[in-house]
Amino acid sequence: MSQTTRKTARLVQYALLMALLAVLGFTPLGFIMVPPVSITILHIPVILGAVLFGPGCGALLGLEFGLISMVRAIMAPTPPIDMLFSPAASGAPVQSIVMCILPRVLLGVIAGALFLALKKLLRKESLAAGISAAAAAVCHTVGVLGCLWFFFKALPLRQVFLAIVGVNGLLELAAAILLTALICPPLRKFLKSGR
Repeated sequence: MSQTTRKTARLVQYALLMALLAVLGFTPLGFIMVPPVSITILHIPVILGAVLFGPGCGALLGLEFGLISMVRAIMAPTPPIDMLFSPAASGAPVQSIVMCILPRVLLGVIAGALFLALKKLLRKESLAAGISAAAAAVCHTVGVLGCLWFFFKALPLRQVFLAIVGVNGLLELAAAILLTALICPPLRKFLKSGR
């Protein structure tokens, strides 16, 4: 396969993940509403992209995840917490933008960088992918909660924390570990084979 063909194939693969993220983000498929929070599976394509293609792709997909979260919060902030992600409704537009973007970009960077390190150390891709997904999902949840606490101190953080970590964080963590560990190793082999 020529260098140009390989680059084109990689761009198409990135575009497919970005399209999947957009479909999940702008349809009910990507969010499970459990008031007072919405549980999302948008982190999964970000982690998959980071593990498959590296931290750069993870950062790009994380940026898209953050922008989708912000647009969704502006257009349809269903649970009350979602309004804090909207620069138009939160009363703190810069903080809302940072909260939407920064943890999501870091999600992709952490998943990709950790996978690259663990793959060499553990020599078992499914384990490296699962651990990377778990660490990235936990860092993402902690990052969002940290932003909520730091930027919006007036919130009843204990209730928010229990709701997000108790329901949201654990379900997102389980989905990330399971899907990444099962999907990434065979998909990486397929992509390496050049078919």
